[in-house]
Formats: sequence, C-alpha cells, structure tokens
Amino acid sequence: MKPSYLATLGLFLLSGCQAPQAKHPISTPQPISIHTEQISPSLQDLALNGVLNQKVHFVPGSIRANSQRLSVTWDGDAIELLAELARQRGLSFAYTGVRLPLPVTIHVQDVTFETLLRIIRTQTDWRAQLDQQSRELRVYFMLPLKQGALA
Repeated sequence: MKPSYLATLGLFLLSGCQAPQAKHPISTPQPISIHTEQISPSLQDLALNGVLNQKVHFVPGSIRANSQRLSVTWDGDAIELLAELARQRGLSFAYTGVRLPLPVTIHVQDVTFETLLRIIRTQTDWRAQLDQQSRELRVYFMLPLKQGALA
C-alpha cells in the first residue's frame, strides 16, 4: 500500500510541472532621447575650456589671520583638510605617529579660522591632538592600545 501512495504522490508532484505558468508582462525600457553622439561634443567643449577636471578649493584665497572668517563644507579625512588649511594659512603641516583615518564632517559658514580648528579638534580628539604653533600646524596621533595599556 505504501508504494501506491508514493506513486500517487509522485504523479501529483510531477503534474504541477505541467500546469501553465502565469505570464508577467515584461516592461521594455524607453529609448534614451539624448544619444552619446549629442553629449560628446558638449563634454569636449567643457574639457577644452578647462571646466572639467579642475581642483576645487573649498576656502577661497588665503587665510591671513586666525580671526579671518571662513565657510567650509567638508566630509572626509581631517589630515587632508588640515593640510589644505595650513597651506592657505601659510603654515607648514606635519603629523607625528602612526597615521590613522580621522573622518570629519564640517558644514560651517562665516566662522573664524580658530573656531574651525576648534571644531576639527572636537571631532578628532579621540584619536589625535591638533597643535598650532606660530609657523606650524601639527597633528599628534595617539599611541595604539595593546591589551588595555598604552604601547
């Protein structure tokens, strides 16, 4: 009796393969109205005029004093931001220790250079210390921990 049940079950399962499949409409993508032949000359014109591939400075001009007001938008590594700020301030930039990523997010308008450094310090003090001297801006990276103690 068991073989008849198994045979019936097998036929029942195989009959499911013969059932008609439901058809789902396939949407075709609409043709692109602007072709690459139309875009290429525009890109070439922009490249020849020097608009493309230009380095964008986030702080205009140079920074003459710590009290000068700035507007900065930055999402990235603090070392890159500090190197650019030091260059524009006329300071040399250096870091001491093992360089680690220092992610910062800064969106400020009309703040002084000193306030901007304080904002950067707030976001990086957990891993590095920022020090400004008369001719140098330096980042001191913290020593890594080894089994709960400083190395």
